[in-house]
Amino acid sequence: MKDLLKVLFLAFYAVGVFFVSGFWALGAFALFNICMMIFTRLSPKSAMLYMRGVAPFIILAGLINVIVGPWQEGVLVIVRLILVCNITQSFRRLVNSMQLANAVETFCIPLKIIKIDPRDAGLMVCICVAFIPVLQREFEQIKCGLRAKGMRIRPRNIKYILKPFLYGIFKRTDEISNALLAKAYC
Repeated sequence: MKDLLKVLFLAFYAVGVFFVSGFWALGAFALFNICMMIFTRLSPKSAMLYMRGVAPFIILAGLINVIVGPWQEGVLVIVRLILVCNITQSFRRLVNSMQLANAVETFCIPLKIIKIDPRDAGLMVCICVAFIPVLQREFEQIKCGLRAKGMRIRPRNIKYILKPFLYGIFKRTDEISNALLAKAYC
């Protein structure tokens, strides 16, 4: 139950950031983020390194909002996305993949009415969360292989990235499927 409360809090926080207006309210959210960083012992350096990966998407979303509407809205979108990404990183330190799967399982208990097993939902979440580092490692290996061949990552070289990446995803998915069948889960 405690895990479910943590997950629901994160969901309400992430939605709440987008419903408040004004920089003062977002300042309160930012103060809460700083407190969470201190509580979870998340260093500003690691937070910046994490943000470096998602920064292009945040900037793109902000630029689109600046083009479509007033520039203040674009800045607010950027600030909101940074706050959500930062709290997600702190949240990752509070809840591991099993706790997240248990929370999803608890949340999906009402689905028993329509004959959906909540354990299946928890298992899917656990597999997805455990799969992310594997995909990151595989992508890094592909990048290193391309660099070793003297190639740069450019849009025209996307086929050299996507082909082995998708092959690896399908291979791992097939392995997981076979493992679940071997354990008579399905």
